[in-house]
Amino acid sequence: MIKTLCPFSKPIIGNWCKCQYANLDDRCAGKMTCLQADDYISDCYDLVDVFKEQSRFILGLNQHEQALTHMQLMKIRCGGLLGMQRILSDQLDEVPDVLGVKHLAEQKYGDVSNFPFNEIVRDIKDFTHRKKRG
Repeated sequence: MIKTLCPFSKPIIGNWCKCQYANLDDRCAGKMTCLQADDYISDCYDLVDVFKEQSRFILGLNQHEQALTHMQLMKIRCGGLLGMQRILSDQLDEVPDVLGVKHLAEQKYGDVSNFPFNEIVRDIKDFTHRKKRG
Protein backbone atom coordinates (compact mmCIF):
# COMPACT_ATOMS: atom_id res chain seq x y z
CA MET A 1 0.00 0.00 0.00
CA ILE A 2 1.29 3.45 -0.92
CA LYS A 3 1.35 5.82 2.03
CA THR A 4 -0.68 8.96 1.43
CA LEU A 5 0.08 12.12 3.40
CA CYS A 6 -2.84 13.30 5.55
CA PRO A 7 -3.92 16.90 4.77
CA PHE A 8 -4.68 17.38 8.48
CA SER A 9 -1.21 16.24 9.67
CA LYS A 10 -0.17 19.46 11.36
CA PRO A 11 -3.58 20.18 12.94
CA ILE A 12 -3.67 16.62 14.34
CA ILE A 13 -0.13 16.89 15.73
CA GLY A 14 -1.08 20.27 17.24
CA ASN A 15 -4.14 18.66 18.90
CA TRP A 16 -6.58 20.89 16.99
CA CYS A 17 -8.37 17.86 15.55
CA LYS A 18 -8.12 14.09 15.54
CA CYS A 19 -8.56 11.13 13.22
CA GLN A 20 -8.49 7.47 14.13
CA TYR A 21 -6.85 6.65 10.80
CA ALA A 22 -3.91 9.06 11.11
CA ASN A 23 -0.53 7.41 11.56
CA LEU A 24 2.42 9.48 12.79
CA ASP A 25 5.38 8.93 10.48
CA ASP A 26 7.63 11.89 11.25
CA ARG A 27 6.65 14.20 14.11
CA CYS A 28 9.52 16.60 13.49
CA ALA A 29 8.44 17.08 9.88
CA GLY A 30 4.77 17.09 10.84
CA LYS A 31 3.97 14.18 8.57
CA MET A 32 1.18 11.71 9.11
CA THR A 33 -0.22 9.19 6.71
CA CYS A 34 -3.70 7.76 6.42
CA LEU A 35 -4.08 4.11 7.41
CA GLN A 36 -7.27 3.87 5.33
CA ALA A 37 -6.11 5.97 2.38
CA ASP A 38 -8.14 4.03 -0.17
CA ASP A 39 -11.35 4.74 1.75
CA TYR A 40 -10.97 8.19 3.30
CA ILE A 41 -8.07 10.31 2.05
CA SER A 42 -9.97 11.81 -0.88
CA ASP A 43 -12.76 12.85 1.54
CA CYS A 44 -10.21 14.76 3.62
CA TYR A 45 -8.60 16.45 0.61
CA ASP A 46 -12.07 17.35 -0.73
CA LEU A 47 -12.96 18.91 2.64
CA VAL A 48 -9.78 21.01 2.60
CA ASP A 49 -10.57 22.12 -0.97
CA VAL A 50 -14.07 23.21 0.07
CA PHE A 51 -12.65 25.08 3.09
CA LYS A 52 -10.08 26.79 0.86
CA GLU A 53 -12.65 27.85 -1.73
CA GLN A 54 -15.11 29.11 0.87
CA SER A 55 -12.46 31.12 2.73
CA ARG A 56 -10.83 32.88 -0.25
CA PHE A 57 -12.59 36.19 0.37
CA ILE A 58 -12.14 36.25 4.14
CA LEU A 59 -8.42 35.49 3.81
CA GLY A 60 -7.93 37.87 0.88
CA LEU A 61 -6.90 35.15 -1.56
CA ASN A 62 -7.34 35.52 -5.29
CA GLN A 63 -8.09 32.70 -7.72
CA HIS A 64 -4.51 32.57 -9.04
CA GLU A 65 -2.82 32.35 -5.66
CA GLN A 66 -1.73 28.75 -5.08
CA ALA A 67 1.01 28.94 -2.45
CA LEU A 68 -0.56 29.46 0.96
CA THR A 69 1.33 30.28 4.12
CA HIS A 70 1.40 27.87 7.04
CA MET A 71 -0.93 30.18 8.98
CA GLN A 72 -3.42 30.41 6.11
CA LEU A 73 -3.48 26.61 5.87
CA MET A 74 -3.99 26.28 9.64
CA LYS A 75 -6.81 28.85 9.56
CA ILE A 76 -8.50 27.03 6.69
CA ARG A 77 -8.19 23.53 8.16
CA CYS A 78 -8.57 24.16 11.89
CA GLY A 79 -10.92 27.12 11.74
CA GLY A 80 -13.08 25.29 9.22
CA LEU A 81 -13.36 22.16 11.37
CA LEU A 82 -13.95 24.09 14.59
CA GLY A 83 -16.62 26.21 12.90
CA MET A 84 -18.38 23.17 11.47
CA GLN A 85 -18.26 21.48 14.86
CA ARG A 86 -19.69 24.62 16.50
CA ILE A 87 -22.69 24.55 14.17
CA LEU A 88 -23.23 20.78 14.14
CA SER A 89 -22.57 19.73 17.71
CA ASP A 90 -22.88 20.81 21.31
CA GLN A 91 -19.58 19.10 22.15
CA LEU A 92 -17.39 22.17 21.73
CA ASP A 93 -15.03 21.13 24.49
CA GLU A 94 -13.90 18.09 22.48
CA VAL A 95 -11.27 18.12 19.77
CA PRO A 96 -13.17 17.66 16.49
CA ASP A 97 -12.86 14.38 14.64
CA VAL A 98 -12.19 15.16 10.96
CA LEU A 99 -14.29 12.40 9.44
CA GLY A 100 -16.92 12.61 12.19
CA VAL A 101 -17.55 16.29 11.46
CA LYS A 102 -17.62 15.64 7.72
CA HIS A 103 -20.06 12.73 8.01
CA LEU A 104 -22.32 14.70 10.38
CA ALA A 105 -22.40 17.57 7.87
CA GLU A 106 -23.31 15.13 5.08
CA GLN A 107 -26.12 13.66 7.16
CA LYS A 108 -27.57 17.10 7.86
CA TYR A 109 -26.91 18.85 4.52
CA GLY A 110 -26.66 15.96 2.04
CA ASP A 111 -23.20 17.01 0.86
CA VAL A 112 -20.49 18.97 2.61
CA SER A 113 -20.55 21.56 -0.20
CA ASN A 114 -24.13 22.44 0.88
CA PHE A 115 -22.94 23.35 4.38
CA PRO A 116 -23.71 26.99 5.39
CA PHE A 117 -20.10 28.13 5.19
CA ASN A 118 -21.11 31.77 5.58
CA GLU A 119 -21.62 30.84 9.25
CA ILE A 120 -18.06 29.56 9.79
CA VAL A 121 -15.98 32.17 7.97
CA ARG A 122 -15.44 34.06 11.23
CA ASP A 123 -14.05 30.84 12.77
CA ILE A 124 -11.58 30.62 9.87
CA LYS A 125 -10.69 34.31 10.07
CA ASP A 126 -10.29 34.35 13.87
CA PHE A 127 -8.39 31.08 14.25
CA THR A 128 -4.92 31.34 15.72
CA HIS A 129 -2.76 28.30 16.35
CA ARG A 130 -0.97 30.03 19.22
CA LYS A 131 -3.80 29.20 21.64
CA LYS A 132 -3.28 26.08 23.71
CA ARG A 133 -5.68 23.15 23.29
CA GLY A 134 -6.11 19.92 25.19
